[in-house]
Amino acid sequence: MIKYTGIRRLALLVLTIGVLTSCGDDFLNPKPTTALEDEEVFTSLTNAKAALIGAYDQLSSYSFDGLYLPIMADLTGEDVMLNSERNYNWFVPVYQLNVLSNYQYASRPWSAGYKIIYDANKIIEGAPNLPDATDEEISALVAEAKVMRAYAYLKMVEVFAPAYAADPDAPGVLLVTKPLQYDAPDVGRSPVSDVYEQIIADLTYGANTLDDALETGFFGKKAAQALLARAYLDMQEWEKARDWAKLAYEDMELMKFDEMLGGFFSSNRETIFALAYTPEDNNIYLSIPSFYWPVSGYSSMRANDKFVENFENGDVRLYYFLKEPAIDADNWLILKFQHNQSVGNAERIAIRAAEMYLIEAECEAELGNWKNAQDALYMVQNRAHPGVEKSTNTGQELIDEILLERRKELFGEGFRWNDIKRRNLSFMREGDHWVKLDFGPNDDDYYRLTFPIPQKELDANNALDEGDQNKGY
Repeated sequence: MIKYTGIRRLALLVLTIGVLTSCGDDFLNPKPTTALEDEEVFTSLTNAKAALIGAYDQLSSYSFDGLYLPIMADLTGEDVMLNSERNYNWFVPVYQLNVLSNYQYASRPWSAGYKIIYDANKIIEGAPNLPDATDEEISALVAEAKVMRAYAYLKMVEVFAPAYAADPDAPGVLLVTKPLQYDAPDVGRSPVSDVYEQIIADLTYGANTLDDALETGFFGKKAAQALLARAYLDMQEWEKARDWAKLAYEDMELMKFDEMLGGFFSSNRETIFALAYTPEDNNIYLSIPSFYWPVSGYSSMRANDKFVENFENGDVRLYYFLKEPAIDADNWLILKFQHNQSVGNAERIAIRAAEMYLIEAECEAELGNWKNAQDALYMVQNRAHPGVEKSTNTGQELIDEILLERRKELFGEGFRWNDIKRRNLSFMREGDHWVKLDFGPNDDDYYRLTFPIPQKELDANNALDEGDQNKGY
């Protein structure tokens, strides 16, 4: 039997060159024509690099980080909402916090994530055998694949497992670091702490091995450093998260006031890593700008009115919101993400320097270093709102201000869901949300912030049974 996880498909595995199929289930089908067999991939460095590019393409697919994960991460929050009309039934259960184990919003990211992890494992295992590569070239290839594996695992554990800070011993996801044979024993869920331990190991190797990427569409040293900052932030290892964040933004400039008006559809001066996708990759309309931009696409994302009230006059980010009766008489449109000349053609900026400053600010505040926290926070606030006064808050008031700034700066970029989970915050929707929710970490409904393990995985994996399903499902 071919397992749904995608971690054991030796008979059907292909490491593709160019465009991979974007549907999370498609890797179970016979090989596409644009593919190399296993024995061909590791006959040359060129082939191995092409296989890695294929994995990047899977990373940017709509089933994973090109659309599903970032858009769901904001819909599973209080700042961004789905239009109650003309939403074409896309992401409605996500917005309602009612995703079940047989829904595509759970199964497709799971499938795509394990396809990425499997391909990364193949490269990590096969690269040392490349006959025409130097030791340095092999190390760089392995490091890039390890960062990719860590990127995928960090997304997976944040979505499908309880937060590390809530319970590091809770069941996490399926931790696999080698490409398993078709008939290998099934793999069960590893503790959340073990998954993070592997993520940290992979990213540390990448940070110590890679140079800065020549292009933002590839993982380099700064991307590994930034992801280490994210992982340690989840773990509430404040000093380590702060130090890696500072390394990640070192020698980088934040976007200027006027640059922020240009929106987010291509890399800019503060981009650390970006996912590029094209109409061919994402089926034209299955892209971030298709759902956010008010015209030319699904155009179903809206900003909550209570969230918009947080932006003061003079803040350039206030211009990301528009009331246009001809399009939507009742709700705030969002202008932050746009198409690049044609529908579905854009880059999704996945990691940028402003996030690193906000990680630094949060960590310094948690460590009681109020001035350092205020300084880091001011770097983000001042360039978006010139003339704003530097915060004088301390303690919880300062932490709350930093968390609000994360919401204002990073909305639509896929952070709010995990921010609520990792901080064990209450979930409350007010204002013009058409699905209102109000629950805290001690309430029964808190399970909704963790997605179910897909039913297909439970059915196919002999190491799992219904008792391995997440609480509440």
